[in-house]
Order: sequence, then C-alpha cells, then structure tokens
Amino acid sequence: MMRSTKLTAVATTIASAIAAAVPRLANACATCGLADTDQAFHAYKTSVVFMLISPYVSFAAIGGVTYLFYRRSQRQDRNSTTK
Repeated sequence: MMRSTKLTAVATTIASAIAAAVPRLANACATCGLADTDQAFHAYKTSVVFMLISPYVSFAAIGGVTYLFYRRSQRQDRNSTTK
C-alpha cells in the first residue's frame, strides 16, 4: 500500500515537471505561448489586473459612501443638539 502511494506521488511529480517544462503541453495558461509584444498577451494581462482590482475598488467605494453617511449623520446630530 505504501509502495503504491509513493509510486503515485513520484509519477505525479514527474508528469507535473514535464508539463511545467513544456508550455505547449500545459494549455491551461493562456499566455505561455505568446510573445511579450503580442496584443493578446497585453489583453490577458490587462484583464487579469482589472479582475484583481475590481473587488478592492468596490469595497473602497462602499466603505467611502458608508463613511460619508456616518459623518453626515454625526454632523446633523451635533447641529440639532446645539440649537
């Protein structure tokens, strides 16, 4: 049992190393076979950046609006108590 587990681990490691060494075998990467000057490479890279940034921008926008509403309510509370 232990021997078959070790054999499976070694086979998986070797197959992964071969797939990583030859990008044509690993077709999961959209930019592996593209040159740095290719427009498709730039498009993929830009789209990934937008997908990574969008949750942070959304969180910051919601947080900013929440903070502005909070500050506005605090200001109104202060003005109503001083009158």
